[in-house]
Amino acid sequence: MWQKSLNHRNLSEEEERNALRKAPSLRVRFIVGGVLVIGIIASLAINLIFDYSQKLADLSYDRLLRSALLQMDENVGLIRNEVSIDIPWSAFATLAQAEEDRVFYKVESLEQGFITGYQDLDSMPPKPPVLDQIQFYNQEYSGELVRFAWVERYLTDPETAQTVRIVLGQTRLSREEMASAVTQKAVEVVVFIALVAITLIIIGSHLVLRPLHRIERALEERAMGDLTPIDINTPKETHHLKVAINHFMARLQTNLEQLENYTADAAHQLRTPLASLRALAENARDNTSADNTSPERQYQTLENIVKQCDTLSQTVTLLLNQAVVSHRLQTHRLEPIELLDPIKASCREQAVTALHQGVHLSLDCELQQTLILGDSFSIQQMMQNLIENAVRYSGLGVEHATEVIVQVNEFERFYRIKVIDYGGGIPDIEKERVFERFYRGRYDIAGSGVGLAMVKDIVDHHSARIKILDTEPKGTTFQVDFAKFTFNEGTT
Repeated sequence: MWQKSLNHRNLSEEEERNALRKAPSLRVRFIVGGVLVIGIIASLAINLIFDYSQKLADLSYDRLLRSALLQMDENVGLIRNEVSIDIPWSAFATLAQAEEDRVFYKVESLEQGFITGYQDLDSMPPKPPVLDQIQFYNQEYSGELVRFAWVERYLTDPETAQTVRIVLGQTRLSREEMASAVTQKAVEVVVFIALVAITLIIIGSHLVLRPLHRIERALEERAMGDLTPIDINTPKETHHLKVAINHFMARLQTNLEQLENYTADAAHQLRTPLASLRALAENARDNTSADNTSPERQYQTLENIVKQCDTLSQTVTLLLNQAVVSHRLQTHRLEPIELLDPIKASCREQAVTALHQGVHLSLDCELQQTLILGDSFSIQQMMQNLIENAVRYSGLGVEHATEVIVQVNEFERFYRIKVIDYGGGIPDIEKERVFERFYRGRYDIAGSGVGLAMVKDIVDHHSARIKILDTEPKGTTFQVDFAKFTFNEGTT
């Protein structure tokens, strides 16, 4: 079976390669995800840099604009009740650092009107004017976007008072050049950092996936059938994966051992009845060919063949049930079930057999609900083996008809099942061995020696407990305890 699985793998290598090509790559996902994150961060950084460069350029050139405006403001005064201004050369020399920019200005009095500058310059700040407070803003003038500085003062002398407004503007060419230069340098740095980060991500993806490659190589380099645990050092992030693989291989090893045991069981159980059946058939053939064979002897021979066929049929049925139970114990989850259902079903199936053997089978239970966490089919097989075993041995050592009683009682935390017979009993020295595979206490009674072993496997899988007790005055009692199930607590 193991070799067949390998051959099937070899036959489907092309399909596996196609599936591998179509399968999503963890490394590609890691790199693409990292690149997307870096791209988003870089885009946000570039936008922030652009805004910052604009603000930085405005801040730098606004200082020059403020300085020139204050120089003009210092030279404004009242002479003979009229506003007079002597614009210093240094005010425009300050703004002359930006050679490509044009400068516009206007000085006016609310009372006197236009004084000097560009008369058509009617620029007003977006915010309400506040005396002696400089405001900066952008506005269109003469077909260009201009950065303006605006201030309003209140001039007084002993004879008069006037409100003077000074507006000074400069085009934004130099500001844009400065912002562009700062943005370009910053973008170059951001792009460099992004490329370095992407390179590190690519290298990091290789390093991150290296433990997975080590686990892969450790599995590929193993000999066929080697299911020993993986014993390599792995990071914490892949430790659980290694543990899961080891647990899976342990379960697989257990399944293979069970398969081997089952194969051995089947060979052992079928070999003996088949040999006996063959011997009986040969004997019947020889007796039929003899002239002196009596009909009674022929009938007895055929009767023995029928009994052996029945024994063989029972053995095959037991082996099939054992295979089904073993598969269910490995693949089916335990679920809440009524314990009485498989018990009642087993009693009904064994009632006719017990009656033919002169044994009275009865169920003693007054419970209405017996909820446990289990597998109904497996428990039914367990009960059938226990009841069948009790019926088979109950008549030993007694001359009159006997009985087998199945009891179900409730305790605080568990339900207790008892299968009671009044047969010859089991010696104390054999009680510890009856659950061993192929062990039989009596070879003069038909049996396989695997029924109670299967019972023990079912009990262990359900975390139950089984005991063998003596029945008074004589006989054997099999006692099995199953834990109760409650919906609010799960298992108890």
